[in-house]
Amino acid sequence: MKLPIFPLPVFLLPQGITRLRIFEQRYLKMVKLAIKEHGFAILSTVSGEHKGVENWASWVDIINFDQDKHGVLTIDVKCKSIVSVSELSEDKYKLKYADIVPQNHWPEERYDDVTNRLSQSLLKIFEENNLLSDLYQSGFNDNANWIMSRWVELLPITLEEKMIFAQQNSYPMAKQFIANIVLVEK
Repeated sequence: MKLPIFPLPVFLLPQGITRLRIFEQRYLKMVKLAIKEHGFAILSTVSGEHKGVENWASWVDIINFDQDKHGVLTIDVKCKSIVSVSELSEDKYKLKYADIVPQNHWPEERYDDVTNRLSQSLLKIFEENNLLSDLYQSGFNDNANWIMSRWVELLPITLEEKMIFAQQNSYPMAKQFIANIVLVEK
């Protein structure tokens, strides 16, 4: 399947939601295509450069749209899958396209004591942050994979460091990494 590609320094795992501001003509075109077709893919990039770009992206659907106080289109997108990306091309408007193939991310993981403690910490962040409450209107999900994915997205680490956790079997490493940061003994 061929989809429009939005290169951004954004990291989004399955079921993750983010808000984007759309103002360039080519990306307004992308939104129109995404609504009519099958969404678009966010290709994680560093400072807008394509040098060293990973061969995966976050396939997203638009779940909400509005205009901000300056008349700029804002859209909320939700990741439905990690996808492999190939055959990158560009149209005359400089909108990028790629062939995508959905990939499995993490197998369903068990909820345990560590996950419970990480869930409680994450829930507190969600309760204290209005933007997260706005984005995740369907509520907080108490699923092990969902919890680890949101932590990876929210942690203030570099995009390059986050890329490791897009790999299919990286859940145990993500869980250990997050626990080492969040569950530091006092």
